[in-house]
Amino acid sequence: MRTLLFIAACLAATLASLSCDPVHDSAVDALGAEAPGVSKGPKHRPGQPCITCHDGSLGSPQHFSVAGTIFLNQEDLTPANGATVTLISADNNTAQAVTNSAGNFYVTPQQFTPAYPMKVTVDYTGRVRAKMTSHVGRDGSCADCHTDPAGPTSAGHVFVPVDGVTP
Repeated sequence: MRTLLFIAACLAATLASLSCDPVHDSAVDALGAEAPGVSKGPKHRPGQPCITCHDGSLGSPQHFSVAGTIFLNQEDLTPANGATVTLISADNNTAQAVTNSAGNFYVTPQQFTPAYPMKVTVDYTGRVRAKMTSHVGRDGSCADCHTDPAGPTSAGHVFVPVDGVTP
């Protein structure tokens, strides 16, 4: 009986240690609460680092390999609905995703797993509107690098300048 209790205790401790990552939990907590009126789903948390939560860890929501948000301009957070994001992996594999009404897009590892460095372009209204001049080196979460406000360590949020186009 003691042996069974010991094994059960060891198993419980092992499972608890796998699901408890204080660094991950702290990063998720730092994102703050959901916006009022927005429930979890494909339109939540625009502009935030998606893969902080969608990283495939135990107990995590759907795993994304690349995800982000595209906005219409640099000055505000108007979403670019219907923009096509093209991802080109270092091994020349490609994937495309279209942004939703929140400006969010994502691809899962089953759809595309990039070999880094990766190139990214954004096509909006039939023309390539944004092309990163540098490669994505290691992280599929756009907002890990593209943080607001723009400054010495970030270009700011990802946007496609659109003249005269109403979202």
